Amino acid sequence: MFLEGLVGVVSMVVVLLGVAYFVIIERKGLSLLQRRHGPNKPTLIGLLLPVADGVKLLSKEWVVPIAANQFIFLAGPIFVFFFSYSLWLVYPVSHPMLYFKLSVLYFLCMSSVKVFGVIMCGWSSNCQYGLLGAMRAAAQSVSYEVGFSTLMLCPLLYIGSFELYDVRCFYSFNALMMVEVFLMWFISALAETNRTPFDFVEGESELVSGYMVEYGGFGFTLLVLAEYGSIMFISVVTSALFFSLFINVVVLGDLFFTLVAVFVSYLFIVIRGTLPRYRYDKLMDMCWKVVLPLAISFFMLSMSLSI
Repeated sequence: MFLEGLVGVVSMVVVLLGVAYFVIIERKGLSLLQRRHGPNKPTLIGLLLPVADGVKLLSKEWVVPIAANQFIFLAGPIFVFFFSYSLWLVYPVSHPMLYFKLSVLYFLCMSSVKVFGVIMCGWSSNCQYGLLGAMRAAAQSVSYEVGFSTLMLCPLLYIGSFELYDVRCFYSFNALMMVEVFLMWFISALAETNRTPFDFVEGESELVSGYMVEYGGFGFTLLVLAEYGSIMFISVVTSALFFSLFINVVVLGDLFFTLVAVFVSYLFIVIRGTLPRYRYDKLMDMCWKVVLPLAISFFMLSMSLSI
């Protein structure tokens, strides 16, 4: 038990470091896309910038607005962070921290419950921008969670398992078999993680910073780590669902699987640097009028073909 706990703690520390450096990769990637230098001051090409950012944010005072509901305001970021990083318990490698047969359902439950933390942060701030961001997050999550889950079931019908490790080890399914499902899944993942062009929850040009507008210091750090941790884990699930055939033909499967997940996560950065923000009403229209009907259609098709 002690050894397993130690492995879990080390794994979480590694994930936190990976998320911290993923933020720097995003900033460097956006600078390349926009033809500017990006972060390059702390040490060689900015390699210790995550450490400098962490020291700066953690040493700042966590200011609570007078009009805020203090308990919920302080508990919101912790709630979001906890449910975001609880996903990594079922990371599909050869020796996972936790193994059970319904880890896909666990992933869907944890990723959907996280929105309650966002609502806690926005509502407890007693700020119009925060409340609007929280309401957008609730509507966006409820809308896209339906299509997101339905699209995930399409490859699972062929695989015949709800365990992420079994999905990752499956040999005969890949993105080329269902290009349309993969594209809709990726669009839904962008909306699910509140990323550009669907970043209406934070929307700097509309809501300043949305649900996290009143947060600074440690609270802001937890929210940012939770957001980028969710992006990376959804990239892991995407790699397992749609690229397992390419991963399993390589000798070092776990290492190549990680590299594919990093590549998928980098697509989030490329999209942020290339696409403008969408309109919120058009996002909701696309969910209910395009993504969900097509998702149900492909689910019925997959169900009929997998019998």
